[in-house]
Amino acid sequence: MAVLASTVFDTARTLLNDDGNSVFTDTVLLPKLVEAFRELQAKLILSAAPMMRSEAAQNIAANVTTLVIPADLVAPIRLWEKAQAGAANTYIPMTEQDPLPNLLPDGVSLKYWQWYQQAINLIGTTVTRTVKIQYWRSLTEPTGAGSDLIFNRGELFLAPRTAGLAAGAVGEDASMEKWSAIGDASLNDVILANRGRIPPPTTDRP
Repeated sequence: MAVLASTVFDTARTLLNDDGNSVFTDTVLLPKLVEAFRELQAKLILSAAPMMRSEAAQNIAANVTTLVIPADLVAPIRLWEKAQAGAANTYIPMTEQDPLPNLLPDGVSLKYWQWYQQAINLIGTTVTRTVKIQYWRSLTEPTGAGSDLIFNRGELFLAPRTAGLAAGAVGEDASMEKWSAIGDASLNDVILANRGRIPPPTTDRP
């Protein structure tokens, strides 16, 4: 089960020998936890954790050549398209190609997409199409002690890594290396808890 940020703060303070909360307060530790949280997200994406995937669909009007990027998108995985009035089972895969082919819209389908400079570019078409995108997402970052950290068993990595970053910020490089190494040693357990033991799925992206 996921835990609250307060649990990570308390554990990090114990590792830092500050159980009295006199130096490493929640306010001091929060930016370090946010950084550790971002690192864990990136590692889970690399491990193809299902919780890091999301999907969204949108209608693409005639002559439109870019998608509206979902606010939580990190990177697209694959795209499908269908007629605007088509049933959900009529989606067909689109092909990622960089650069996009030098083609004119054919009025039938979009066919190709390109991920370039944080935009999903299209050739366009002369009719409205519906596009579904599967993508790697970002999660809501912690903002205080009451924040849900979302990840199953995430504290095994987040607490020692938070402690390591806090130690490094005050010049305790040896402590930073020690606590960060403990977090890394638990990383595989955290990944398995959030991905399972099945092999990562293949994608259309290299």
